[in-house]
Order: sequence, then structure tokens, then C-alpha cells
Amino acid sequence: PWSKIILSGVFAHTHRDEPVYSSDTLHEALLRNPAISKLDITQNPRWIRPSEFIDGFKSSISFAFEDPDGSNLKSLLKTNLFMFGAPVRAKRWVE
Repeated sequence: PWSKIILSGVFAHTHRDEPVYSSDTLHEALLRNPAISKLDITQNPRWIRPSEFIDGFKSSISFAFEDPDGSNLKSLLKTNLFMFGAPVRAKRWVE
């Protein structure tokens, strides 16, 4: 079993005329959080919106991870997470 989470308020790029950060760049930034670096990521981070429709400086990403008993998700929802030097808000993914 696994859990999926949304992180909102993630910086999408440094300058408006630059492309949004790649999945690899998102993954590297995500793993800088000690609570996330210990997880077994099953779905790499990706933008919720298609990148061509991200016109602001921030957007939301999702990713999934192994979570046999749901405790990892509960813990992450209470943890202060950061990406690209700024705080982000974690929410449970709802299908």
C-alpha cells in the first residue's frame, strides 16, 4: 500500500520567462526534507497542472510513497516541509 500527497505553494521557476522546474529538479528539492528523504518514493513528484498552463511563480505537485499502515502520511501532514527554500503546504491526495 502507498499514500499520495499534494504539496502546494511550490516555486515553479526562478523567472517567469524560464521553463518550470523538471521532475528531476523537483525530486532533488523534495529529498532535502529529512522526513521525505527516508521514504520509499513510488511516484516521482510532478506538477498537478500541465506545465504549459503554469503562469505564476508557484504551483502544486503530487508524489506517492510506500505507506503500509498510513503512519507516514499522518506524520508528513504534521511536518513543516520546504522546497527551494520556502515552506510548502501538504494535503492528502483525494481521487
